[in-house]
Amino acid sequence: MIYKQFRWIILIFCLFITAACNEDRENADKKVSFQKEHTEEEAYGIEDDSRLYEFEDKSSIVTFYVTISPNNGATFYELDNWYSIHNNEEDSPKLDIKIEEETEKGINKGSFGSDEPDVNASIQLRGKSTRVASQKSFKIKLYDKAGLWRGQKTLNLNKHPYDGTRVRNKLSFDYFTLIPNLSSMRTQFVHLYIKDLTNKQSNGEFVDYGMYTHIEQANERYLATHGLDSNGNLYKAVNFEFYRYPDQLKLEDDPSFKKKDFESILEIKGSKDHRALLNMLDEVNDYSLNINDVVNRYFDKENYLTWIATNILMGNHDIMTQNFYLYKPLNSSKWYFIPWDYDGTWKSSSKKEEKSEIPEWQNGLSNYWGSILHKRFFKDPKNVEALSKKIEEISNIVTPEQTKKLLDEYYPTVSQFVKRAPDKNYLSINASDHKEVYYGIVNDSKINKDTYYRNLEKPMPFFLGDHFIENKQSVFIWDSSYDIQGDDITYLFQISKDPAFSTVIYEKKNMVETEIRLNKLAAGTYYWRAVAKDKKGNEQKAFDQYEDGDITYFGMKKIVVK
Repeated sequence: MIYKQFRWIILIFCLFITAACNEDRENADKKVSFQKEHTEEEAYGIEDDSRLYEFEDKSSIVTFYVTISPNNGATFYELDNWYSIHNNEEDSPKLDIKIEEETEKGINKGSFGSDEPDVNASIQLRGKSTRVASQKSFKIKLYDKAGLWRGQKTLNLNKHPYDGTRVRNKLSFDYFTLIPNLSSMRTQFVHLYIKDLTNKQSNGEFVDYGMYTHIEQANERYLATHGLDSNGNLYKAVNFEFYRYPDQLKLEDDPSFKKKDFESILEIKGSKDHRALLNMLDEVNDYSLNINDVVNRYFDKENYLTWIATNILMGNHDIMTQNFYLYKPLNSSKWYFIPWDYDGTWKSSSKKEEKSEIPEWQNGLSNYWGSILHKRFFKDPKNVEALSKKIEEISNIVTPEQTKKLLDEYYPTVSQFVKRAPDKNYLSINASDHKEVYYGIVNDSKINKDTYYRNLEKPMPFFLGDHFIENKQSVFIWDSSYDIQGDDITYLFQISKDPAFSTVIYEKKNMVETEIRLNKLAAGTYYWRAVAKDKKGNEQKAFDQYEDGDITYFGMKKIVVK
């Protein structure tokens, strides 16, 4: 009897153990399933295949001979001077050309393009600020019959007329090939000759146009080549601060959709299904949602932090609204940043290169405060800590020693062009100063890192509002600043009769409010500003600026009272 009872106890115990084991196995299966889903999601990533760049000699230069067809609706002269004559919003014309890759000694039969008896591509101007420079940059698109040049159909020939070194863009993209979590683009120095058959005075001869840098075009072909999803979304930022832009960004089946309006914000380079983009922007702009949850859901955080950290170390200031791509694989929820246009980076320590004055807020994290995504995300001090950690990590790759090594590789090629026509004639610095300016960028990453930490102590920049008249009062309002360390912020408010604020007619210090009401100002022209200040005395100006001829005044607004 006792034995039977003991058997039942053993049986019940075994059943309990079996049930527990099944529950553990089920939980383990769920964990494996979750890990598998997570791994599959992360497996997309944006890691470049380093073999893409193994065949590149960073100092090599290829020679292109371009013949402008005489059978065009416009002349090459008209193309070259298009934006000096026409509205900048108009696209420059495309001219039919024949392009051949040959040697410095001339055209050899069998080389790329040499066997084509007729035109095989088109040429047009590219770039924005460089459109009115003396030396233009060109976009060449190969026709189908031309085939591909090194697997590419679009050639972006960048002259970089305002870059005294002529290598800042190439240096940046060569660095991206070394940095995890970023995708780079293939680059190539190009020596360009052009024969203009639309000019009857050309005598049918090729003219030396000097050295250019080709940067790979980001499009569906680029995605496929770099092991990314060519069916995914790809957008180029034009004037994009991660706001929703409901009047411009719409689905293409929306009757009110206008491609021109859409592409005034984001140029469409991949899938035309914009649902994922709009869903992401809806949540980024929804303040009821935790921004950390939104970023975890829609962005690859390693890529995001790496992109910003690298921009800061390289001194890329023109990045808040443009000069980057957004990419998302078709079957993924994650968006990735892809770098673009770095010819304004790498500040030289040499005084021989004239440098454009920039506001202090453009250095470091504050440069991103005008974008709703970055502003919301980095209001969390833990995310700032993560960025600082990423900057330390990347600064072990982007070093003065590595920069010097890359510059040494380029120098034999670059130096020969900047010392002779035509590039010597249009260089933004004296050719005799080139080497000093060129190697003056070696320590810039270290300087930029120090500046990043120093500027973290300052309040963040903000926008000044509109001045208006209400109840016979002049009313001034502005947005609140923000302090990463949580320090209390006060404001200095000033009104002046001149943009240099040499004649201040009203001033109020230590304001806590972001609005002030005064007796209505007399008719006239005024300039006003608000400056944020923390308890340690660190100051920050507003984003706004006023241009008076060639002089730019930062952190202020001009008003006219009638």
